[in-house]
Amino acid sequence: MRKRLIISSLGVLAALLLALIPLSSASAHEVRHVGNYTFIVGFLNEPAYANTQNAISLTICNGKTCQIAGGGDDGPVSNPLNDADKSLKAEVSTGGSAPLALTLTPVDGAPGKYTADFIPTKTGDYTFHFTGTLNGQKIDEKFTSGPNTFSEVEHIASYPASQGTTSQQGNSDLQAQIQDAKNTGVLVGSLGALIGLIGLGTAVVALRRRPATSTRSDESLRG
Repeated sequence: MRKRLIISSLGVLAALLLALIPLSSASAHEVRHVGNYTFIVGFLNEPAYANTQNAISLTICNGKTCQIAGGGDDGPVSNPLNDADKSLKAEVSTGGSAPLALTLTPVDGAPGKYTADFIPTKTGDYTFHFTGTLNGQKIDEKFTSGPNTFSEVEHIASYPASQGTTSQQGNSDLQAQIQDAKNTGVLVGSLGALIGLIGLGTAVVALRRRPATSTRSDESLRG
């Protein structure tokens, strides 16, 4: 009896875990009804990290829902929209940076799924913009990453530091030191010139006063 209870409890727990897996997968992408179609949009690899290869992940289905085997957004689609890459354009943008045009490419063996490769270089929110037509229907949709849509780009620690980064930092430090030395040299030279001018001025004044003193001394001797 006790053994059966344990087995039943494990079965219920496993069922709950299986039920939660599709929900977690779906929450990583945004699902949106666009006219006669359903779009599922997000990063291909999530979590998304700065300076790491990634791509737009786009799934387009006919109708008001995507019928995906196994749930979530990774399985095969039974109601896919094919050839969307021939009439849709995609671009990505973040912050105040100018949008970057990308090329949508169909995923081999996965009808209705498309990707567009790029490397995000900054952390934060990213917006995917799709424009064009689908069977005569005009498309102009923006999908922005966030807590309720899909992954924002995060920072990931890199180790060890790349040689290029080290060299660039070394060059920057060297240039800064050279500039500091130049500034110091200019300052010392200016001070030296100023001291020289003061000394020259003092000598001129002394020379001008010397004859007058000598004349007065001669006159006092004659008297």
